[in-house]
Amino acid sequence: MTGNQTEFLGKLRRSLGRPTGAPPLAISDATALGRDAGEVVLRAESIRERAQEDADALADELETAAGLAGWKVARVASTQDAAGYIADLVRELEARSVVRSAQAVVERMDLEDVLSGAGVQVHAMAVREGSNEASADEQRSAMRQHAIDADLGVTGVHYAIAETGTCVLLPRKGTSRLVSLLPPVHVAIVERGQALPGLDEFFALQRADSIRGDLGSYMTLITGPSRSADIEYTIVTGVHGPGEVHMLLLG
Repeated sequence: MTGNQTEFLGKLRRSLGRPTGAPPLAISDATALGRDAGEVVLRAESIRERAQEDADALADELETAAGLAGWKVARVASTQDAAGYIADLVRELEARSVVRSAQAVVERMDLEDVLSGAGVQVHAMAVREGSNEASADEQRSAMRQHAIDADLGVTGVHYAIAETGTCVLLPRKGTSRLVSLLPPVHVAIVERGQALPGLDEFFALQRADSIRGDLGSYMTLITGPSRSADIEYTIVTGVHGPGEVHMLLLG
């Protein structure tokens, strides 16, 4: 370690009120940063159980936090009701093109059939099974263009964070982050039991996924409409992503 590094770390320790030469900060094995694989997996199982047991209370907390974050939140009893909400939104927006993920919850909504009478094109963001490499590349290029041209994007989520009103998308089969990023309006479907209390619980689950070798290459955390203050510190929505976002709480 160089002298500059030692001096920097010394200043950092003093700022944190820790004496020079103090032992490394102890990290509990039960936290998201825990080093004991068994403890991490057990905690992940406990978090998933709590998400199911406290689903109603967490959904209430999520609804409040999401509303404060700028989401337009609605409760829907079924996927059919969710499809009806989207059909109404399409008419309100006078949308002509919709892209959707190929997640199971979105597949059950059958948007192609629901929107067929409205003259709306619905494009599923998924490569056809059995496609060769050249065909898959061609399909991906077409899907990117569909996402660029779309008026509305519809996805499920993998988790939602009740404390902050955040939806989380992970790189899983049937999921395309372009659906949540490129269209000007995004609709996220949150299923019962997907809401977690806070980010600590989410990162604990991510730690467990890492232990299993299933972490993935990215994550997308969406907390309300896109906001930017890049120009003269003025908040502008919709610059780097959707300017309008809807969260449908299912069940």
